[in-house]
Amino acid sequence: MLLKNKNKMTSRWKLNNRFSGSYVMKLLKNKKNSKKNMVQFLRYYITGFLLLIAIFPAYTQETDNLNKELILVRPYEPSVMDAQKISILPDLKDTFRVKPAFENIIRSKRIDTRLDVTPITAAKLQPLPQKKLHRGYIKVGFETAASPHAEVVLNTLRNKEYALGAILNYDASLFDFEKVKLENGERVEAGYSDAGAKLFGQKFFRSSYLYGDAGISGATRYNYGYNTEIDTTLEKDDIRKKYIFGDANIGIRSSQFKTDELNYNVQLGYQYAGNKTDSHGDWDTIPTGRKFNENTIRINAQLDNNMFGGNIDFEHYSRSNAFDSLKNNFALGINPWFIMDNDSIRFEVGMRISAYKEGDGNLQYKIYPKVEFQFTLLKDIFIPFVGIDGNLKTNTYRSLIEENPFITPGLSVPITNTKMQIYAGIQGSLTTKFSYYLRIGFTTSDKEHLFVNDTTYSKAGNYFTIVTDDLSIFSFTGELYYNPIERLELRLKADYNNYQPSKEKYAWHKPGLTTEFSAKYNLYNKILLSFDMYGMGVRYAKAFEPDVEYKKLKSAFDFNFGAEYRYTKSLSFFFKLNNFTGSKYYRWNYYPSKRFSATVGFTYSL
Repeated sequence: MLLKNKNKMTSRWKLNNRFSGSYVMKLLKNKKNSKKNMVQFLRYYITGFLLLIAIFPAYTQETDNLNKELILVRPYEPSVMDAQKISILPDLKDTFRVKPAFENIIRSKRIDTRLDVTPITAAKLQPLPQKKLHRGYIKVGFETAASPHAEVVLNTLRNKEYALGAILNYDASLFDFEKVKLENGERVEAGYSDAGAKLFGQKFFRSSYLYGDAGISGATRYNYGYNTEIDTTLEKDDIRKKYIFGDANIGIRSSQFKTDELNYNVQLGYQYAGNKTDSHGDWDTIPTGRKFNENTIRINAQLDNNMFGGNIDFEHYSRSNAFDSLKNNFALGINPWFIMDNDSIRFEVGMRISAYKEGDGNLQYKIYPKVEFQFTLLKDIFIPFVGIDGNLKTNTYRSLIEENPFITPGLSVPITNTKMQIYAGIQGSLTTKFSYYLRIGFTTSDKEHLFVNDTTYSKAGNYFTIVTDDLSIFSFTGELYYNPIERLELRLKADYNNYQPSKEKYAWHKPGLTTEFSAKYNLYNKILLSFDMYGMGVRYAKAFEPDVEYKKLKSAFDFNFGAEYRYTKSLSFFFKLNNFTGSKYYRWNYYPSKRFSATVGFTYSL
């Protein structure tokens, strides 16, 4: 309604404006000298006056009622006329070109600056958080065959001047529950006991530290395995053997490992091994109560500056008169070397010079080359290596007992001469979670000892003696480590050895293949799980029976599972299942292994 009124008022304003005084004066000014224009003027003036009289009553009536509805017959339609575009584009053609010439003038001027030094406060280095140390722990467990296990470890807390500690352990089978079944179905005593105590300590200096330890231990074993085709019965007291061992070491070592300084490590050590026979062998061959003692003194010195260096090893062992031969032996080894090592190549060259004397024999000398070359094709991924080496290996009475506790008392073994060892392989890490090590080798060795049943000491064959032979060995070793997640670790190792003896039919009791697999899982550092598998390939034992040259010992696998629950930071509980598949196998001829057993216990940190 308002829009309609507005349009009408606008039209009236335009009409009134047309006949206003200003319009008339303008027309008279422009046309005052024309008579024709004057007549036209009077005509317009009279017509306008009449129209004004006719319109005025209607206008007056409309102003009295402004709310009156107004109907437009036709709405207003604005229109825009088409524009005329110019289609001709401007074009400038200029044949004259001006090349501007620029001249840069640089006027150097010194700007004086002032340096204000503001002191910087020294940074405060915070020490890394250190793991809390305990004063030791106590570990106690019991096996299914009433076998207690106990271990106590004591040590001082962190100290800048010294560190001291002690270890006590006891592991044994009680009563008569620890029995195994032989081939004839007889159950025999196969118990054992181990006990020991050891003290150790360190004294720290500015650039070196003094270290030392001393300990004593005892072990009891039963020679329970025998040839069941012989009609005999072995009494427990007749097959029991008791061993005693002693150790003492002292040394000093540098603690500044710098390339331009001489690093050193000098150690003096003593070992004792002995046993006493509670009975005799074949009841009339070996008298009772014979003592077999061996004393070993070792001196080792190592000097190097990470490029040049050398080792000196001296070993002397004396045996009691109960030993039949090789009562006093010694061996001296000198090993100078040079190493060139950088990011891509590692080259080591040296030699081993050895001198040794066995019993009443003559002094002998051996020289072995020692060379190894290692280079990196892909950083930390593919690292090939190749080398050649050789050495002497002393066989003490204690090392034989640790290898086979069922040996004949007073057994003497000559020094083993590894004349040459050639090897090559690759190693590396494919990722941060997967690493590998592969190696092949060929070794020639003189006077390798092989265990065979001793039918001279005991007709039942429940003791072992040795025969020596020269061996050629082709070997392969592979190791894999995989850590797929932070809480899980997997390891696999396999060793293959192809023995070629020069005199014997086989390398007695030496497995051609051994495998090891382990898996560990840590569940939020609260529950620890472990799984182990040990495998041995086929072995051969020399037979002393009519028309039988050797016996074949089947391959075997031993599976173990363990778990630990950490109740608190100080108290945890554990259990372990040993040989949980219950497999029966023979590590040594006539000696069946224990089958399934379980152990439960706890550990408490002090």
